[in-house]
Amino acid sequence: MNESVLIVDDETSIRFAFAKALEKEGYQVCEADNGQTAVTLIEEEAPDVILLDMKLPDMSGLEVLKASRQSNSNPIVIMMTAYGDIELAVEAMQLGADNFRSKPFNVEEMKDCIKKAILNRKNKVELESYRQTERQRYSFQNIVGDSPAMKKVYEMISKVAVSPSTTVLIQGPSGTGKELVAKAIHFKSSRCDNRFIEVNCTAIPESLLESELFGHEKGSFTDAKKEHKGIFEQADGGTLFLDEIGDMPLAMQAKLLRALQEKRFKRVGGNRDISVNVRVIASTNIALEEAVKAGKFREDLFYRLKVVPITLPALRDRCQDALLIARHYLMIFSNEFKKQFRGFTVPAESAICSYSWPGNVRELKNVIERAVLLENGEYLDVRHLNLDGFEPAETVSFSSEMDKPVEGVPIPELVLNHPEPDGGIELRVNSFNIEEVEKKLLDMALRVHNWNKNEVANVVGINRTTLYSKIKKYGLEENP
Repeated sequence: MNESVLIVDDETSIRFAFAKALEKEGYQVCEADNGQTAVTLIEEEAPDVILLDMKLPDMSGLEVLKASRQSNSNPIVIMMTAYGDIELAVEAMQLGADNFRSKPFNVEEMKDCIKKAILNRKNKVELESYRQTERQRYSFQNIVGDSPAMKKVYEMISKVAVSPSTTVLIQGPSGTGKELVAKAIHFKSSRCDNRFIEVNCTAIPESLLESELFGHEKGSFTDAKKEHKGIFEQADGGTLFLDEIGDMPLAMQAKLLRALQEKRFKRVGGNRDISVNVRVIASTNIALEEAVKAGKFREDLFYRLKVVPITLPALRDRCQDALLIARHYLMIFSNEFKKQFRGFTVPAESAICSYSWPGNVRELKNVIERAVLLENGEYLDVRHLNLDGFEPAETVSFSSEMDKPVEGVPIPELVLNHPEPDGGIELRVNSFNIEEVEKKLLDMALRVHNWNKNEVANVVGINRTTLYSKIKKYGLEENP
């Protein structure tokens, strides 16, 4: 134990007793018999904990408390007084005191108080670190994609996050990242320091769903042996994410609608209304409009949820994002598995862009994770991706001699729909000039790798001199 404690009290016997007891526990102890000495020691010694008497000969303990809150060390402060004054205690806590104890109290009580205060401080620091990590992890900047559809999603996240109570409905196929969008809204909003709770409406049996959402009273049913707070209560002040809302039973939909409209509900078996302040974000991979027409989803609940709708497109509809996402996960998993991957070969990049990705971003993430885990080297090739049902096209390569094709780089079938800033490359398969193919592929590689010539030369398998020669030959420009 390395924590240091400053004891501030004008009574020598108290300082002596506490100092001896705390030193035996392993604390480093220093003492002050007046306020000015205490302020000096706070600056010079930066103690972790201060035991501070409220009444000092030269100034009040509250003045020393204020000085401690201005120091860089931000110590834990436990106030002590022989006068059990509630108003003083309230003022001390408002000024930032961590605890307030009335004299007399014994050494064991003080040791226990210090241990708890230190543990609470550590927990707060760890919690804040966790929250900061979560904010960064789920900020919308970490939702990868640069397509027009995703730019609209980012815009909607920014707008809806400003309003901390607005209900949001996120729609899109499975695997498109609906949970990431929900968390981005939460962590970008003023609710970010409170809880984000996710409920999968498909995973909870219908018989238990009401109890899980709204809680139950003791004895309300056979197994209700004690009072249970539901998820709505647990999420009070934060965000509740109802995943796959389209699968919620009709009977529960009516109760959810009341909770959303009135912001209150009753526990199962309860008589009193419970009010909560919760933002609800719902998601679905089915067309709720069709479910409403089929009588499987309440129309009034649909419109109550759809205050702000956000639609996530399938990955096949934004193939220009596929390579960005693949690179994102390549770096993540290379770090996680301690691999040295730097990128993808041109055939792999073409395959990533032309594959249909039926499982969307989730499938792409899993493919990259598996490939990085099982393979080694600097670049992942198309054969490492193991894409279901995908047949790589016949290949040609960049070469200083263009009179015949050689292996290495895909012919136009693999660059169909490959993204460019202006919408993509299109070539006719049965009529193309080999130099035109090389020009298009080289232009694509330069754009994809942000004109990093070392990286492009490595990927396409030519040296930098040849690369510069071809850039000049074809009149390629970085910002045409």
